[in-house]
Amino acid sequence: MAPTKNSPSKDFFLWDYDSTLFPLRINRLMVDKFSSELARFVKTQSLSESGGFQPQHRVFATKRGWFLRPTVKLDPVAEFFFYDFVYRNRQLFRNRSRNQERATYGYQFLEGNPISILKSYSDFKKAVAKFRHSYKHCIYFDVSAYFNRIYHHDLIEWCEKVGASQADVSVFGKFLREISAGRSIDCLPQGIYPAKMVGSAFLNFLEESGQIRSAQTVRMMDDVWLFDNDREKLIADFLMAQKLLVKRSLTINEEKSAVLEGHDPSADLPPDLDEMKIQLLQKRREELAEGSEYTDPVDDDSEDTELIELTNDEQNYLVSLLKRGSIQEEDAELVLTLMRDHSSSILEFIPQFIAGFPGLAKRLYYFCINTPYKSEIAAEVLKFLKTKAQITEYQLFWFGMMTESYFLNIPACKDLLLTIYDHPNGTDITRAKILEIPEKRFGFDDLREGQLNKGHSDWLAWTAAVGARDQPKGHRNQLLKYFRKVSPMNHLIGEFVEECF
Repeated sequence: MAPTKNSPSKDFFLWDYDSTLFPLRINRLMVDKFSSELARFVKTQSLSESGGFQPQHRVFATKRGWFLRPTVKLDPVAEFFFYDFVYRNRQLFRNRSRNQERATYGYQFLEGNPISILKSYSDFKKAVAKFRHSYKHCIYFDVSAYFNRIYHHDLIEWCEKVGASQADVSVFGKFLREISAGRSIDCLPQGIYPAKMVGSAFLNFLEESGQIRSAQTVRMMDDVWLFDNDREKLIADFLMAQKLLVKRSLTINEEKSAVLEGHDPSADLPPDLDEMKIQLLQKRREELAEGSEYTDPVDDDSEDTELIELTNDEQNYLVSLLKRGSIQEEDAELVLTLMRDHSSSILEFIPQFIAGFPGLAKRLYYFCINTPYKSEIAAEVLKFLKTKAQITEYQLFWFGMMTESYFLNIPACKDLLLTIYDHPNGTDITRAKILEIPEKRFGFDDLREGQLNKGHSDWLAWTAAVGARDQPKGHRNQLLKYFRKVSPMNHLIGEFVEECF
């Protein structure tokens, strides 16, 4: 069961890390430096008769328009197990239908590597455009709150049906049951590539069903298109697809579904989408394509410092989008993606980005990579944190990431760290983000020591242990001596810090 030291499972995790919703440093450090020990812990503790996976901590990522995406943050053991389980069973994650008229895109392995999601998304959109031109009628639908409604029993049944070994079926069931504390629904984590692969493969029953007779279907995750020249056949398939979904306690999103007739390419574009904006959206796609191999077409972020060059007219156009009466979130995202090398031009709008678009907190993090105005942005973040405005867990987490990556050597650092840690909207995960930073100033050694001495086994204790990694070894190891006695997980993390730092 244990992978080799330089295992593909480890590489899979490390490639996907930057694309996740709450990338705590402790998980990356442990997978990178301690993966063999993690695998051994899974085998001897998590999968033993007397052991198990811990129930996972609920978190809320922020989507567009203040909507929340509820999921869990997996601890280092559970997270590594899931990547390793999916990689070892990668043959299960493919469209089992050999029919080219039943096309699926994304979230599969090709020659041992996960395929590029951005390329898959581009291919998916091209296929949709092609078939909308080829057929007289089409229907589009997606599944409402898909990940939060998948039923535990159905996932286990799927895993067995597609050919997993009985041992792996049992292990998968145990993992899903225990990380969700026995909940039958909402048991599949979101925002990490292995979960996306499971979610996509689970819906393969739509392609495999002989009861859907449309000439062509195209799907990427839960976005589904049906095409045919016979409108009545399409309607019949649409009704059948809903019945197949309801059998698994799933329903379609009525607001995002449509029965379409004919194809007017201009109707696919918003009325205000002029030629310049179309060119900039293409540059955005090219820019994001240079990022992580395993990112989502909507959620991905690039750490590359090489940006596609913008003309003066394009820069002026992007700034003009921000000077309109009200900034649209799509425009704000486009500007933050493309204007990282021209941050002086949009510095005055940073307060609006921070306060008005909580779902862009991660995008703002990447915007800060190249800007020389880190002190100014830090000041605006701190100013916002001290207001009475609504601030989400996702924002606080990414403000903590920004502080760790960019603001530790500027005057606002102390206030930022303490304000994020003590913020009334803070959660264990946002405070854990601060505790795992190996900061020795501002009383953080005492803060971490207080967590280590509480006798707890939770995110605050675990990240306090990892945050103490740069302390003098004698004092640090004395603290960890008692921390390690609290639980097997504490023992594992204490051993990791002592051996690797």
